[in-house]
Amino acid sequence: MTGLIHIIYVNKIFFETKQAGIFFIRSFFSLLNNGKPCVVCGGYTFVYPVCRKCISKHFSLNDALNEKRCNVCGKVLISTDDTCSRCRDERILTHTNNVLPLFSYRLWNKELLYKWKIMGERSVSSLFAYFVYKALNKLNDEIVVPVPPRKGKIKKNGWDQVDEICSFLKNRYGIKVLKLLKRNTTEQQKKLHKKERLETISCAYQVEEEKIIIRELKRVNNVLPKKVCLVDDVCTTGATIESCAEILKKIGIETVDVITLFVVD
Repeated sequence: MTGLIHIIYVNKIFFETKQAGIFFIRSFFSLLNNGKPCVVCGGYTFVYPVCRKCISKHFSLNDALNEKRCNVCGKVLISTDDTCSRCRDERILTHTNNVLPLFSYRLWNKELLYKWKIMGERSVSSLFAYFVYKALNKLNDEIVVPVPPRKGKIKKNGWDQVDEICSFLKNRYGIKVLKLLKRNTTEQQKKLHKKERLETISCAYQVEEEKIIIRELKRVNNVLPKKVCLVDDVCTTGATIESCAEILKKIGIETVDVITLFVVD
């Protein structure tokens, strides 16, 4: 046990040293370019694509974690009902337990997500990881299962946004991350219409190979956890998280919570 604690400590030191070096390089190039405009107010910002003032004003976790939400999809409610009209009319999520999307996919959030996910503004990854960590505390979740990227994405681009968030969760905050799922398809879901998403998503994900599952479970004393939290960047139709939650429950996990940074509402 002492040896394991030592390894974890060394890994954390290495991770934070690496992040400090990356931050220094980003700061240097930001100074050379006289900073960048904040995606919210347009004012000067240094390393992040959003200034600290706008982070405090428009990305308040107190608001995100305490608003009245739909008990199915987690979207903020505008009525006194416990379930939103969409989930009453067409319920997609049937295998999830608690669903917590943090911010709506509107206005500057769309641009921020685009800069991070498509343009590779990875400086904001640490901020997003902090938001997810706080949400995990809200749900009392200690084990994360990331929604896996499409095949070949990390090899092609060098990174994946959800994978990077989970790296921060693991190395900075000590959250256990289990990569239990894999994605079969290479097609981007954003290119599909809602009907196409719902029709194709059921075969897009599956449980990882047995040898990988065995390796991942070593992180949790070789015992399949009863409760995990799926983490994804954005919820559009809910088809992805429903498919992943269904798979996790089929292999024996009893409770599947979900945290997404953004939700299309």
